[in-house]
Amino acid sequence: MKSLKKLLNIINKHIMQDIYLRNQPPPVEKFDHTSFISFLASWIRPEHYLELGIRGGENFIKISELSTKSTAVDINQLEFDIPSNSTFFKGFTDEFFMNLNPSVRFDLIFIDADHSHKQSLKDFLNAEKFLIDDGFIILHDTYPINEFYLDPTVCNDSYKTAHYIKQNLSDSFESLTLPFHPGLTIVKKINKSKQLLWKDE
Repeated sequence: MKSLKKLLNIINKHIMQDIYLRNQPPPVEKFDHTSFISFLASWIRPEHYLELGIRGGENFIKISELSTKSTAVDINQLEFDIPSNSTFFKGFTDEFFMNLNPSVRFDLIFIDADHSHKQSLKDFLNAEKFLIDDGFIILHDTYPINEFYLDPTVCNDSYKTAHYIKQNLSDSFESLTLPFHPGLTIVKKINKSKQLLWKDE
């Protein structure tokens, strides 16, 4: 019995890898987060989409096509034309939220700006004030594959933000982190008193 158990342990060690080890990235990002978010957006059909940190714009342009209107925020000047249904705020995310009309609401928000835990958590807490019930916030870079990607120039420690939400905000949010490098965390805002928003309790 002991020899069989030992054999199974050896087999598991060499064959049954953890999921994240089955998705080792090449030098560039392997997981196509844009396709995944696009699939989600095709079901959400956002009335108003917000993206914090847009890099080359590939993700923003794709999701904007599925949205009634969209807003982009970045500290860098754009080097591409934004879609006609979009607006762009050049500056820091703190400035954006400080100047945002309190009546504005979003149903899908993608956070991919400053990857530090301190700022990504601040971005999340600012963003959730403008999120509808049952709305989604998606955080990027929350499951780096190894120590190298914890460098501030890569994923940094934004994975701690996903952990903080799970540990401290579960009364108001459901969350799930996908273990595909560099990681996506999907967060849904819930109404604490209801499971079905359309049903009178």
